[in-house]
Amino acid sequence: MMLSRRMTRGALLAVGSAAALVAAAGPSLASGALYCGAGRGLTRDVAIQSAIDDANVSASSDGRFHCVLDGEPQVFEVFDDPYFGHIFRASVTMNCD
Repeated sequence: MMLSRRMTRGALLAVGSAAALVAAAGPSLASGALYCGAGRGLTRDVAIQSAIDDANVSASSDGRFHCVLDGEPQVFEVFDDPYFGHIFRASVTMNCD
């Protein structure tokens, strides 16, 4: 019975120590945060710029003002929008410092 309690306490101590180490090292290892943005427009370029602006506004509210694209923008062409008919929708991911 005593051996089982000691093993349980030892295992909990090891897991707790590992969790504390990961929590402390996590922020220092990250180079930036990822922010997603979405937008729409009558042209492909307007939709992409709208999505970039959306991600930048989200990042600036967290105090991150330097953002670069992380990957390629995704653009979707929509032919049956109820308000505009034919539009483009875009989604981007930005890596912000």
